[in-house]
Amino acid sequence: MAAHPDILRAVARPMRTSALARPAGLAWPRLPAWAELATLGAGYAAYALVRLAVHSARRAAFGHAEQLWQAERRLHLTVEPYLNHLAGAHRLLAEAAGYYYGLFHFIITALVLAWLYLRRPAAFGQLRSALVLATTAANVVFWAWPAAPPRFSVPGMTDILVTRDILGAAHPHGATSLVNLYAAMPSLHVAWAAWCATAIVTTTGTRWRHLAWLYPAATILVVLASANHFLLDTAGGLAVAGLGVLAASRITPLLARRLAGGLWAAISVGSYAVAGCPVGSTGRAPRLLPVTAPADSP
Repeated sequence: MAAHPDILRAVARPMRTSALARPAGLAWPRLPAWAELATLGAGYAAYALVRLAVHSARRAAFGHAEQLWQAERRLHLTVEPYLNHLAGAHRLLAEAAGYYYGLFHFIITALVLAWLYLRRPAAFGQLRSALVLATTAANVVFWAWPAAPPRFSVPGMTDILVTRDILGAAHPHGATSLVNLYAAMPSLHVAWAAWCATAIVTTTGTRWRHLAWLYPAATILVVLASANHFLLDTAGGLAVAGLGVLAASRITPLLARRLAGGLWAAISVGSYAVAGCPVGSTGRAPRLLPVTAPADSP
């Protein structure tokens, strides 16, 4: 029997926010604004506690960074030095990457959360829950498996934030004093960017919505060029973002196809951008050491 035309049209049209509104997984409903702000504050407090807890794990962090670097060498994925040297050699690229890294993940994520709360209230609870769950999963990894970023652990890499004094990063009490410098794996920048794209793609019906995947693709390039993350860290960021969505959502076949297609597009854009980058040899990588970090903190 042929399917009714109305059924075909219903399947083909973009998913409405009502599809996200049904309670599912570990999601909790939209709360009053003050409670949502309190939730965000509690999340930052948990992050700060993890930052303090891993302060003494410097040796382990550099050991884990070495493991990541060795794995990338074996897989021919060491594109970080090329991108970092390219950005570091041009002032405009360096400052653009630095300010993008320092500001965009907070600003864009906050704007998307506010937009969802005000304009897509039915979808807010589920998507906010996905973000909180993804960030919590990342915090657990930061605590259990701290990892130093390439700018501290790979010889020859330029710490763009410090050399260009982005947001006061060159000063002891600058912006870097507020972040966990051993939280390289997974990349929360990439995780939050992927969440932002997911929120836009799943709650809007415009034909241009998939352009939102350019944001996580650009973020991947920036975190690599600024030497703040290894390529494997970005894969970890995509993974925790996906786990957060899965944990908070009732995944329908249509949603699964849209998310898979969007993530593949983001990865493809990033892959094409770094396709011409020289990669490391298959030989044994040199032992990584803290090349720019003082003795008491990275």
